[in-house]
Amino acid sequence: MPPAELLFRNGTLLTQEPARSRAEALAVGGGRILAAGSDADVARLAGPDTRTVDLGGRTLLPGFNDAHAHIWKIGHLLTTMVDLRGAASLAEIGARLGEAARRQPTGWLLGRGYNEARLAEGRSPTRWDLDRLIADRPVVLTRTCGHIYATNSAALAAAGIGPGTASPPGGAIARGTDGEPTGLLHETAMGLVNARMPDPSGDDYAAMILAALRHQLALGITSTNDAGVGPALLDVYRRLDESGALPSRVNVMALRKVDGVGAVPLPERHRSDHLRIDTAKFLADGGLSGATAALSVPYRHSESRGVLRFEDGDLIALAREAHDAGWRIAIHAIGDVTIDQVLRVYEALGRGPIRHRIEHFGLPDQSQLERAARLAVIAVPQAIFLRELGRNFRQYLPDGLLARAYPIRSMLDTGLTVALSSDAPVVEDDRPLQGIRSAVDRRDDAGEPLVPEQAIGVAEAVAAYTMGGAIASGDEDNRGSLAPGKWADLVVLSGNPLETPVETLTELTVEQTWVAGRLVYEH
Repeated sequence: MPPAELLFRNGTLLTQEPARSRAEALAVGGGRILAAGSDADVARLAGPDTRTVDLGGRTLLPGFNDAHAHIWKIGHLLTTMVDLRGAASLAEIGARLGEAARRQPTGWLLGRGYNEARLAEGRSPTRWDLDRLIADRPVVLTRTCGHIYATNSAALAAAGIGPGTASPPGGAIARGTDGEPTGLLHETAMGLVNARMPDPSGDDYAAMILAALRHQLALGITSTNDAGVGPALLDVYRRLDESGALPSRVNVMALRKVDGVGAVPLPERHRSDHLRIDTAKFLADGGLSGATAALSVPYRHSESRGVLRFEDGDLIALAREAHDAGWRIAIHAIGDVTIDQVLRVYEALGRGPIRHRIEHFGLPDQSQLERAARLAVIAVPQAIFLRELGRNFRQYLPDGLLARAYPIRSMLDTGLTVALSSDAPVVEDDRPLQGIRSAVDRRDDAGEPLVPEQAIGVAEAVAAYTMGGAIASGDEDNRGSLAPGKWADLVVLSGNPLETPVETLTELTVEQTWVAGRLVYEH
């Protein structure tokens, strides 16, 4: 073995390896881990040019994996889209839009992140609200969940949506008592606007991706997932990878059905050290915080039971094509009705060598968890939803379903592999440390516990944000733990999360982030 290029010493090393959970030192060479063990054993790998990184008592972990995010959408908010997250009133939304309109005086004006449960008015903006703000150009606001648009009259007109426009299958055009569209478009109805909205250029997409990945590196995230992209964006990812521009590792999930377009073919598979395209993504229902996930009973505040986006036969046919081609499948399923549908699909496909995923897995009962475990399904929930969207859950979910919200303790106890994630930019705070804290304390933003019996331990949450994400992407041989042969993708924290009180976990800072043994972020 050649001498190490780097030695990490004088700190706490949490390996995420079951046989040896802690180590004293780590050796790195050629972008990969050479050894993790005692200080004396690792020191033997030093050569005359070996550089030592003195951790100074800090904690070294494998880099965090965000198992489900929307990279280009994070980047869109960091570049040109109006950030509406945290807005407390329609007036504040108007102020943010007005400022953006002055910067971007022509073309479509796009915003994202409003949540009616946080607005003083307690409702979504309508076309008439938006018309009073901006009437001479299309305005499209994406609700925080990403499953509802609020549009002005100019955007509706551009999409050809009027009183006689029928809602597409798997979607809904909201209407007033007079039959006029209110400007709210649910699920596949958003595709009517998408078909008319100008697409970003390839250079725009590239700027969004790189901005988002740099943002994640500052959070200690060295591997991530872009959970659902279309063909044009896949081409941008390939070009970035071929030019060596990707600063971290991305598992890109190819959408099999695009709103406004329909079914799209399986793309060419791609796998390199920085980019994987071998997961097919399906959206089977809506979001829980916006009351569009498909439920077996009505939501608390309305007669709606949400939206189921597929018929069984259509979903099975598209999923079988991906399954037979050796692709991993990731299906968004939040409501209990949808979870049942997705389990039927996976049961119809049968177990194979590749483990499939359920994204979010928001409201399963115990029998559904057991069915998922028999299929070796990987669960990809978002504990951070409890903090940022908990008030929506309380407002919209009937008590019986609220008691089942994101049962991560039961997922683990049933034997499921769990990969924690953020679903950013659905949430504003996408720090893994906040996600870990939320999995442990399960409190909403007012400090109220939400199904506290489903809490997990800090060590379990850290494992789900490291090794869990690696398994979910099929890359556990290369990342997820501090083991010889794996990539030297590392995060240095200011303290040890396993010895930090849960209420101060988010006071820990990401001091350094390393990818392939190269320092890419320092606090």
